[in-house]
Amino acid sequence: MRWTSKVKPSDNAAEGEIIKHEWDGDLCELNNPLPGWWLKLFYFMIAVGAVYLVLYPGVFADKFDGLLNWSQIQQYERESSKVDSKASEYFAVYESKSVEELAQIPEALASGRRIFLNNCAVCHGTDAGGISSSYPNLTDNDWIWGGKPENIVTTITNGRIGAMPAGGALPDTSDETLTAVAHYVMQLGGHPADETLAQKGQELYAQSCIACHGADGTGNQALGAPNLADDVWLYADSANVEDIKSQIINPKIIKCLHGMMY
Repeated sequence: MRWTSKVKPSDNAAEGEIIKHEWDGDLCELNNPLPGWWLKLFYFMIAVGAVYLVLYPGVFADKFDGLLNWSQIQQYERESSKVDSKASEYFAVYESKSVEELAQIPEALASGRRIFLNNCAVCHGTDAGGISSSYPNLTDNDWIWGGKPENIVTTITNGRIGAMPAGGALPDTSDETLTAVAHYVMQLGGHPADETLAQKGQELYAQSCIACHGADGTGNQALGAPNLADDVWLYADSANVEDIKSQIINPKIIKCLHGMMY
């Protein structure tokens, strides 16, 4: 690039005159050298790049780790270790306390709220009211895996997965069978249903659904089998036959993985 610091004859144009190069009809080039400050900055950046490639892994990262032996994984682990250390120190005072005791400590509740907003609100909402037809409401008393403190801690810590196979254990998934069972489920929850269809659905329910949801339809929290006898619906706004049939034939998977719902 040294030659660009001096003017070179071009089409017999003197310094500062227009060279016979033209673009777009009116864009011309003057016969001027590159500014000295620009050239110095350009050479400086070349030197910086060369030093960088010597100190850090670059073009030949698979063969040369750089003189500083730096890697983004090592930096991440160091920074994570610092954050974990501070977090452990902060929460150490709460480790020996029960959930009931923590609920009486304003500072603990404030920390829990911040953690909830950062990690759980995206699914359950900032008010923990859930998202209609998607994620459970955490402010009511309807729990899929149990609402005792130890149940909630287990759900957050280990995650949960609950889903029945398509069609459950029904002998067939014909529309007639699904409709009958759906009407019986409606009846379990105290909703209007066709009596004849509900009676047939009760027989099918006793054969195929009772093992998980119970004889009275109140569910089984140990299995994550929802209560069918109340008026709380996770994947519907209200009780209706078509939504129940859809959930039986094509069940949506309930997942909570380490506190993150999907």
